[in-house]
Amino acid sequence: MVSTQRGRASCAIAIILCMLIAPSITKGQGGTGIDLDRLGTAARTQTPMTQLLTAEQIPTDDVVEPNAYLIGPGDVLAYQITGFDFSEKMAVVTPESTLLLERYGLLSVADMTLAQVRAAITDMVKRRSAAAECFVTLRRARLIYVTVKGNVPFPGTYAVPASMRVSTCLNVTRQPWLLRKDAAAAELGRAETSVSTAQRVDEITRGRAGMLSAFAARNVLLRHRKGITFVDLMRAMLPGQTALDPHLREGDEITVPFDDPAAPMMSIGGAVATPSQVAYKPGDKVSVLLAAGGGPTFDADMDRVLLVQPGEQGTISLKVDSNFTLVGDDVALQPGSAVIVERRSLAGEPVRQGVVEVRGEVVRQGAVIIEPGVTRLADVIARTGGITEHASAALAYVVRPEQTPSQRRTSTDYMMRFLYSDLTVEDTLRFKMDEQFRMPYVSCDVAEALRNSTSHDNILLQSGDIIVVPRAPERIYVYGQVQQPGYVPYEQGKNLEWYVNRAGGLAQGAKPGRARVVKGKSRVWLEDEETVIQPGDEVYVPRKPDVPAGLEVQQYAAIVGIASSATAIISVIYSLLRY
Repeated sequence: MVSTQRGRASCAIAIILCMLIAPSITKGQGGTGIDLDRLGTAARTQTPMTQLLTAEQIPTDDVVEPNAYLIGPGDVLAYQITGFDFSEKMAVVTPESTLLLERYGLLSVADMTLAQVRAAITDMVKRRSAAAECFVTLRRARLIYVTVKGNVPFPGTYAVPASMRVSTCLNVTRQPWLLRKDAAAAELGRAETSVSTAQRVDEITRGRAGMLSAFAARNVLLRHRKGITFVDLMRAMLPGQTALDPHLREGDEITVPFDDPAAPMMSIGGAVATPSQVAYKPGDKVSVLLAAGGGPTFDADMDRVLLVQPGEQGTISLKVDSNFTLVGDDVALQPGSAVIVERRSLAGEPVRQGVVEVRGEVVRQGAVIIEPGVTRLADVIARTGGITEHASAALAYVVRPEQTPSQRRTSTDYMMRFLYSDLTVEDTLRFKMDEQFRMPYVSCDVAEALRNSTSHDNILLQSGDIIVVPRAPERIYVYGQVQQPGYVPYEQGKNLEWYVNRAGGLAQGAKPGRARVVKGKSRVWLEDEETVIQPGDEVYVPRKPDVPAGLEVQQYAAIVGIASSATAIISVIYSLLRY
C-alpha cells in the first residue's frame, strides 16, 4: 500500500516537472527542441556564491587534514548530491557557526572538524533519501586573525588563512619586508627601486637571521580561546606527528619563548643538509635528530651513521635507508646526545670543499666551488670570467652571513658592554645604533685584490660567502642644504666644493665646514681632504646646528668675558714689565 502511494506521488511529481519544462522546450529555436547551449550557459552563470572562487587566491602551506581542520565562520564548503540536481552547490559558514544547506535546512558546525561536518551533511542527506550519495569538500579556507608575540622581531596581529600551520605563520610573520616589497614598489610607480648597499646586504642575510632558535622551535605556546596547545616544530616533521604543528583558528595567540641558556641540547652534524643543535625534550629518540638533519648530502656514508651518548664508551652504529629513515630500533636520546654522519671519500683522499655565490657585474653569475680557507677572492672572480666593463670594483663587497641565529639583546645587554670600557654614558646611543645596524661584511678592498693578488685584501674565502659586484653608477648624489639637490655626473678628480656648485651652490642655512663625503660602499662619513670622491659616493651638506637663542647669547657672553680677562691679564703683565 505504502509503495503504491509513493509510486503515485512520484508520477505526479514527474507530470508537474514535465509541465514546467514543456514551455522551455517549445521556446527553443523554431520550437523543434531544447536549446542545450543556452541551458549550459545558464548553468555556468556565476552566482554570488561561486564568485567567491574568482576572488584573489590565498596561498596555503600544506594539505588540509579533514580530521584536524576545525571548521569556522567564513569557510566555503562545496557539496554535490546525486539525484535530479547533480550540480555543485556551495555554502558559507555563518558567524554563528552554522551552514544553510539548500533544501535541507540549517546545520550547526560549531567546534566540528571537516571530517565531522562531512559526516553530518551526509547523514542529513541520507535521512531524506537513503539511496542518494553526498560529496562534501572544503573549497576555500577562511581568513582569521592571529596574534604573534614573544621572542619575534615583528610582534603583532596578522590576517592569515585558517589552513596555515603554526610553523608557516611564524616564517611569514618574521619576514614582513618580503610581503611589503612588491606593494611598496607598485605604490611608488617604479618597476625597479633603488636599493642601498646596506639594504641589499640586509636582504641577503636577514632570512637566516630570522630563523627560530633551537629552544624556541620546540617550545612554542599556542593559546586558543578554549585551551592551550604545546607546539613542537621539530618533532612535527616526523611522520604521523603533524598534530604538533596544528592548523590555526580565529583568535589564536602564538607565543615564541626566549632562549633558556640552561636548556639541554642535542646535535647532528657531518654530511647532512642542515647540521644543527636541537633542544632536548624527554622522550626524544634518534628519529628527531635525523629529521633535524634535513637529509644526507651527496657524499654521506650511509653505513657510517653514528650515535654518541654522553657517559657511554664508544659509539652506536645506526642503520638508515636511502631516504635517511631509521631502520631498526629508535634509540632513546639523552641530553648531550649527538648523531654524526661520516663523509665518504670520493677519490681515496678526504676532500674539503665549499660553495660561494657571486652576484652582479661579472661575466658568469652563480655558485663557485672553493676549498674553504685556501681559495682566494681574486681566484673566484677569475673563474666567473672576471668583472664586466660596467662593474665598479671599488663598490664591490663580500658578505659572510652569520651561521648562528641572532640573539635578542636587551637594554641590560647593551649597558653591560660598557662595564669595562672607557666610553662615556653619552656614547651609549651611538654604540647601540652601530651595534644594531652592523653588517656582516668581510673587511677587504675588492679593487685592490684584483690589482694585486699578493695583497692582504685578496682574502681567503669560506663556504657560504657572497661576493657582490655592483654596476658603476657614474654619478654622485648631492643633497642637504643645496639649491638643486640630486644626481650630478661623476667627474674624475673633482672635490666636494665642485659637486656642491654643480648642485646650485649652498642654500640658505647651510654650514660649509660641516659638509661631508659619504662613501658609497662603507657609508663612512669623511671630510673632503680625507678621501677622493668616487662613483657612488654621496655629498651631504647639513644646516647649522639648531641651538636655543639663550644658549647662543651665553656663548657670546662667555667669549666676551674670556677676551676681557685676557686683555686685563696682558695689561697687568705689561705694567709689571714697565717697572
